[in-house]
Amino acid sequence: MTQGKDVMYKTPDGQHVKLSVEGKYAFQLTPELSDWQCFLFGNRPDSLGIVYRPRKGKVPNLFVRLMMRIFFDCLWVKDKKGEPQ
Repeated sequence: MTQGKDVMYKTPDGQHVKLSVEGKYAFQLTPELSDWQCFLFGNRPDSLGIVYRPRKGKVPNLFVRLMMRIFFDCLWVKDKKGEPQ
């Protein structure tokens, strides 16, 4: 492995992850997240529960979001522009 550089690593499930390599250790950098949040299994923005935020570009389409709402009571919410998270 190279020293002091960012390298791309392919995980066993086929996704590419950017790694920062310094010396003998490799550190995984956090991927950029999308503007969408999914409140899972009846959770809502005002309450505590499971929240999923996919990677940027990996957000399900409208049909999948609708089916998740109907069958699993999952609520997809897009962040407002300019609002801190």
